[in-house]
Amino acid sequence: MEGLAYLVTILLMIVILGGPVAILLTKIRTENIVLTVLRRLLHGLVITLSIFINATVLWKPNRTFALYAISIFGISMAYIALRREYFPDVRIIAPILAKFGVKLWKKQKRSGNERGSSHFGPVVKWRRGGHSGGNDGHGPEGQH
Repeated sequence: MEGLAYLVTILLMIVILGGPVAILLTKIRTENIVLTVLRRLLHGLVITLSIFINATVLWKPNRTFALYAISIFGISMAYIALRREYFPDVRIIAPILAKFGVKLWKKQKRSGNERGSSHFGPVVKWRRGGHSGGNDGHGPEGQH
């Protein structure tokens, strides 16, 4: 019975934490090809296990609503991680929502220096000590 409890615990941890762990794996960026291949293999394994176990939990009859909700959470997190890693430019939900008149917020392209500016204008122009951040048009050191 102790082994069965361990198995259920492992399965529930994969269901709950599989997608978020895969999302965290997508945040790791490296230029080394060997590390990239290892990260993608681990990411693929985590996503495959998460989707398979979540789909199995979702399609079994006579489960509680909480288990269905956890399974849908796991599948949605796995989808987000899969899309972030392998298909970052593919948009599925935004075009469907656009057909119903729902427009999602888009990032606007910024012009000029990225530091200290947003699409609403300059955020932080002056530093402590009275000197500028160097992005106010007064040269690399700013106005003295």
